[in-house]
Amino acid sequence: MTVWDLVAVVVTVCVIVTMAVLLLILTQLISVLKQLRSAADRLSEQALPAVEDLRETVDHADLELQRLQGVVQAAEDASRQIGSAGRKALSVVSVPFIKVKAISAGAKSGFGRIKNGRGNSPR
Repeated sequence: MTVWDLVAVVVTVCVIVTMAVLLLILTQLISVLKQLRSAADRLSEQALPAVEDLRETVDHADLELQRLQGVVQAAEDASRQIGSAGRKALSVVSVPFIKVKAISAGAKSGFGRIKNGRGNSPR
């Protein structure tokens, strides 16, 4: 056996050992990839229904917000109408009330002068 034969045997053994190690690593990698694929399938099975439920919830919340916006708008309109009616009622009642108050004050003053005897006496 020559040196070149010995080198050939050593190289061949190293290649065989390296191939065995690479084959072992490849089988482990395939196993991990199968587990990853299984986990991804489970995730998609669970996530898609959850996303659909979330979409339904968001749509329902959107409808409720639109309804609430209508209620708020109606309340604002009612508030404006009540405020407007209150201002109109105040203006309708206040002017005659002021006139009645003025007439009553004038009458009271006049009756007081007549009562005290100062009715016709000029100052």
